[in-house]
Amino acid sequence: MAQVWEGYDQVLARPVAIKVLHHHLAVDEGFVERFRREAVAAARLTHPDIVATFDAGSDGDDAFIVMELVQGRTLREAIQTDGPFTPERASGIAIRVADALEHAHRAGLIHRDVKPANILLADRDGRVKVADFGIAKLQGGGDLTQTGAVVGTAKYLSPEQVEGRSPDARSDVYALGVVLYEMVCGRPPFEADTELATALQHVRVEASPPHRFRPGIPGALEAVVLRAMAKSPTARYQTAADLRGALVAAGATDGSGGPAGMLRPAVAPVVHRDPTPPSGITVYARPAGRRWLPLAALAALAALVIAVMVAVLPPHSPVRRAAGGGAAAAAGPLPVSSAHSFDPEGEDRTENEEQAANAIDGNPATAWASSHYTSRRFGNLKDGVGLVLQLPQRHSLRLLRVSSPTHGWAAQVYVANQRSSALPGWGQPVDTQQDIDGNTVFKLHGRSGAAVLLWITDLGADAKTEVDEISVES
Repeated sequence: MAQVWEGYDQVLARPVAIKVLHHHLAVDEGFVERFRREAVAAARLTHPDIVATFDAGSDGDDAFIVMELVQGRTLREAIQTDGPFTPERASGIAIRVADALEHAHRAGLIHRDVKPANILLADRDGRVKVADFGIAKLQGGGDLTQTGAVVGTAKYLSPEQVEGRSPDARSDVYALGVVLYEMVCGRPPFEADTELATALQHVRVEASPPHRFRPGIPGALEAVVLRAMAKSPTARYQTAADLRGALVAAGATDGSGGPAGMLRPAVAPVVHRDPTPPSGITVYARPAGRRWLPLAALAALAALVIAVMVAVLPPHSPVRRAAGGGAAAAAGPLPVSSAHSFDPEGEDRTENEEQAANAIDGNPATAWASSHYTSRRFGNLKDGVGLVLQLPQRHSLRLLRVSSPTHGWAAQVYVANQRSSALPGWGQPVDTQQDIDGNTVFKLHGRSGAAVLLWITDLGADAKTEVDEISVES
């Protein structure tokens, strides 16, 4: 429906990609409207693994969209040149695409045309970029295409799309499963003489297990691929985040040889508290040659030893006062009731609110992160974003510790008796730091309060700041 040209933005002094609607389509108001709505839909998505949309408009009879220019090649070209991929490389790319799709799904947008030609591999930094939301579907809203049409590419259509049923996020999961299959096998699961015959195979034919074309593929990865491609949507991973988590659990890497532990799950891991393990999980018993003191007995013994030590100490001993909970109680991390995002200049005054609890869950593999902006100064759209910690009660606060992989970021810290929805309500900053290289500690100088705001004023070199863990100490 369009040609894509390389151009140059003379105002912001940067190269861009310009997508121009074909002239023979520009006379059709339906195509022009679809083209315009593509720009509106794509502009809602700000994510490092999605091609950014900068502008849209028309010049005479030419309708155009101005987008981020990605120097590199498509995944289609890479598979044709390099394929089949190693399991590590294929999984790493699939994880990035899953991240991008999960972001789009949370914004209410279904891609509907996930395929290698719409996945770009950047030469400069190895970044994976999902492109072309031109036939996307708005969840709960209208299509960007005509009603009743089967849209997409035959090799990657989900069974429900072939049958004319309404697609949802699980349809994109299916398509990504097909792309992952093609990356590891060097060929798609279904091919026929015509597009229609190929599409019908997605409904009627079970895909051959990848190991038939790629002996030695890890069984865990093969299981992930086949579940993502299940015919029934209810049998698939229900979200792109679920698929991503399964790839990480299967031992996937980031595509550059890094261990799976370096990858941050999009959602917190599920903790099974039922003593009966789920099906498929093996429980290993302790060696029979040792007897272990039960944990409760150890705890009781430790408490008894402490009690005896405290009893023999002088009445005014600092240790005795600390053990008794007096004024000299030992300093350390304080309990945090909740964490919330803070975006007073944003449309809904939040910034990835669903991730905020990840920063205080004690798990460094989960995180809260700002959105990805067009510049480290928030694309000149706002002065900052932040993260608020709510304590159960007021305390005299000493330190705020922040664990972050971000380089070159800057922030201020505020302490108040209660949360405020506007920055002036927090008073004056207690501490300010510039050009932070990853983790840092802010000094709170004994300021008393029950709410702490980490106000990020510079996103760093990647135009996005991530907070893995944050804690307050008295």
